[in-house]
Amino acid sequence: MLKRICSALAAAALTVTMLVTAAAPSASALVFTPTSTVYSEAAVLLNLDTNTVCYEKNADKKEMPAMLTQILTAVIVLENCADISGTTITAKEGLLDPYADYENQIDLRYGGIQEGDTLTVEDLLYAMMLTSSIEAATMLVDHFGQGNPDNFVKLMNDKAAALGMENSRFTNGTGLYSARQVATARDMMKLLEYAMTVPRFEAIACTQSYTPKSAAAADRTEDWTWTHSNIMMDNGTDFYCNGVRGVKTGNLQEGGRCLACKAARDGSNYLLVLMNAPFADEDGNNHFYHLTDAQGILDWAFTHLSYQEILSPNKELDEVHVTNAKGADYVIIRPKTGYSCMWCDTADISSVQQVKGWEAETNAPVNAGDKLGTVTLKLSGETLAEIDVVAATAVERSFWKYNLAEIPGFAHSKHLHNMLIWAILLSLAYLGICIFSALRYRARHKNEREAYYANRK
Repeated sequence: MLKRICSALAAAALTVTMLVTAAAPSASALVFTPTSTVYSEAAVLLNLDTNTVCYEKNADKKEMPAMLTQILTAVIVLENCADISGTTITAKEGLLDPYADYENQIDLRYGGIQEGDTLTVEDLLYAMMLTSSIEAATMLVDHFGQGNPDNFVKLMNDKAAALGMENSRFTNGTGLYSARQVATARDMMKLLEYAMTVPRFEAIACTQSYTPKSAAAADRTEDWTWTHSNIMMDNGTDFYCNGVRGVKTGNLQEGGRCLACKAARDGSNYLLVLMNAPFADEDGNNHFYHLTDAQGILDWAFTHLSYQEILSPNKELDEVHVTNAKGADYVIIRPKTGYSCMWCDTADISSVQQVKGWEAETNAPVNAGDKLGTVTLKLSGETLAEIDVVAATAVERSFWKYNLAEIPGFAHSKHLHNMLIWAILLSLAYLGICIFSALRYRARHKNEREAYYANRK
């Protein structure tokens, strides 16, 4: 129960983060291009410290996620198992029978688990995340799908929808080939970002090597010592990259090589997703392009990217003339907020244009903080942000200047027009009253005179 509550809170926190980001000043993503060639068909690099996408390539193109699918499988298991270290699963008879006729046997990865073996859910998660063990993935899908893989797939697609993975569809929890199982690099980044908030996921997915406690008693220590397939963590290989941790690799003959990993160096933290890298070079030689891509992108990011202030909130943008001012007849304007973003040191910050969006003159009174316009930051024609421009100080209105300024235009003012209309209406009313009173007086006087003469007769 506690684990499910923690997962729910993590999901809520991620949602709040997205809402806060959406409420920020209008801006578009500022992405730069690595100096190395990126062979993967699709890629997304996310800076965790600023929640900023710093690089993307074909981020919305649908690809086969291969065993990156198992990230979602792990999330479903972790959110539906209250005690992963205390819950055990026994490998059923015929566990691997469904894969005997699998067309590309090279896609299958084994964790040395046999029929009748009993392991904890935690052990199986390690086997799956570190080695893409088909046995572990199958056992977890079967157990948490209550014996029906379709039940588990429904949980996967429901979760994907909840995370906003609009261009993804899952048909199995193992990651094996299915023409209908597709995802985009952007969607997989959403999944990865969320998964890193799920309790225990990061600890499992970023472990370099793991051996179950039960391995020695079962005399299976050698078979059940699982090492992470992301050899970028191994400083004894040519693909070692300082700061890289886990998370998941994937390979499909029909879908290329994939990688999702976390990397941290010198206080900077990134998540990287790569999809559909080639298996071989132009000469047909096997090559780990997903790893060389990751090396190039991450080394570039750690070397050249940093959080930079593009516009200071204290910068004096202009002097705006204030008419009818008491004292100084101008006001200094500044940005209401500053603007900072991830920036590549090979680009000149001065190349960011500050497009004026305010008038040269305004009327008194002006209060400090009053909005007087906007400033739009642009780079190569693309809008980075639109920020309100406000008065830095207050300017009072001069009574005499204001009223003297109003005199020339008074004859044409609406106030005079209204006053004339009322004057005419009141004059006509007064004239009407006078005429009416005079007629009444004359009639009354006539009646009195006639009565006088009548009495004398």
